[in-house]
Amino acid sequence: MTDDVTKLLIVDRHKLITDLLETTLNATGKFSVSTAVTIDGAVECLASKPSQPFDLVLLELDLAEPVTVRSVGHLAKAALPGKTVLFSTIAEQAFIENCIQLGTYGFIPKSLPLEAFQSVMGLVSSGQVFIPADLQPLAKKTQQDDTKLLSPPEMSVLSSMALGLANKEIASNLNIHESTVKMRVRSICKKLGATNRTQAVVRAQRQKLLPQH
Repeated sequence: MTDDVTKLLIVDRHKLITDLLETTLNATGKFSVSTAVTIDGAVECLASKPSQPFDLVLLELDLAEPVTVRSVGHLAKAALPGKTVLFSTIAEQAFIENCIQLGTYGFIPKSLPLEAFQSVMGLVSSGQVFIPADLQPLAKKTQQDDTKLLSPPEMSVLSSMALGLANKEIASNLNIHESTVKMRVRSICKKLGATNRTQAVVRAQRQKLLPQH
């Protein structure tokens, strides 16, 4: 196993979901996936490998036993130095915010396409909190209006960002200065209500500004 492989623990009682994710993510060569069906089972799994900690823990909120803010905080503490993030179909904003206060890194909805899902996991791995745009009340309305203001040049840069290209590569491909790329990236992030380029791409995909893969 190389250093660039992300060790991922998925806590989810839905075996079909965990089996599919485990197979799909392991096949990329970028992840090593383990699973647990309860929070207690996840804590035991984390404790059994102290010398090989998990990088990320994805916690489904629909488990056999009730998932409380306290139990989430307990798991987040046990997972350190790894990062715990909620991973479910839906979650209340207040619950997410309370969990963040106890050390989690936000909420990844199961409705994300796989490519965006992997991008968000990279974002969380880098230590940034992720909350979907539709759970950010200040961003929701302005986001819907502002995305219409993306210019064709900005859309070209956004499409290149979605391919994972660095500013220098985008500048070369579009035959523009790197400083121009940086300016357009800042403008794109502002219009999408994103704090960084990864989040901008995820939001663009969710709003169908970019093709789904």
